[in-house]
Amino acid sequence: MIVYGGSNSIELTSKISAISGFSKGDVEIKTFPDGEIYVRILSDVCGKEAVLVQSALDNNALVESLLLLDALRDSGAKKIHAVFPYLVYMRQDKKFMEGEALSAKTVLSLLNEKSDYLTLVNAHFLDTGGVHVFHGMEINNLDALPLIAKYFAGKLGNPVFVAPDEGAREVVGRAAEKTGCEFDYLEKNRINGEEVEIKPKDLNVEGRAVVILDDMISTGGTMIEASRALRSQGAKTINLGCVHGVFSKGTEIFNKVCDSIVCTDTLPQRESLVSVTDLIVESLKE
Repeated sequence: MIVYGGSNSIELTSKISAISGFSKGDVEIKTFPDGEIYVRILSDVCGKEAVLVQSALDNNALVESLLLLDALRDSGAKKIHAVFPYLVYMRQDKKFMEGEALSAKTVLSLLNEKSDYLTLVNAHFLDTGGVHVFHGMEINNLDALPLIAKYFAGKLGNPVFVAPDEGAREVVGRAAEKTGCEFDYLEKNRINGEEVEIKPKDLNVEGRAVVILDDMISTGGTMIEASRALRSQGAKTINLGCVHGVFSKGTEIFNKVCDSIVCTDTLPQRESLVSVTDLIVESLKE
């Protein structure tokens, strides 16, 4: 098996190769002055299984991924494993208005056509790990949230894990359960036409170290609102954890509302203190 890395996952690909013992393939990737992307497979993959690792954060990375997958097929790869630690367009898996594009289906269909096995890490629309079938496509979804929970449990001793809303309740609850720590989720209670109270459903967080977990932090609005609510309830420390640190507005916006932020290396950030390397290697070896 040969592991190839897209331009957004060079370091992660090297880690996967080193831990797994799989060969690391060489590719050439460049961008022309007009913005078009050029890719070339340099290592011989004819008759061998290939793995492409790519965190596709934007349109360019997605196009690059499609070109690489197609080039691997044209180069004679026997089987192609497409591994996307992060994948764009996974937030719309349902239509809310007539005529909307179902972006998750569209993107996954393109990738599924170009590969034999498709693996994602905490796809936004999937609440559990394991193999799922989405519009006839088989997707292996790896759950890295327990890795974040384990990190914080080791650092803070006995924190309270909190989901920022009821939508994240199940996935965060399962992660917290694996650490043996307490868990709760935030609920909103409307007091009047203008005032909304946000507080934990059951637990008292006063004087406790609190960890707010979610699959991703993008703009950060939800996490900031949750942090302020828990601080007002008397939490000793507020810590934020996620799998995908998108941080589209940077991390400076959290400076005054939380004590620490930790994410995985699905998207390399300064806050990437937890790696999904072992999780991906285990999946490839199954």
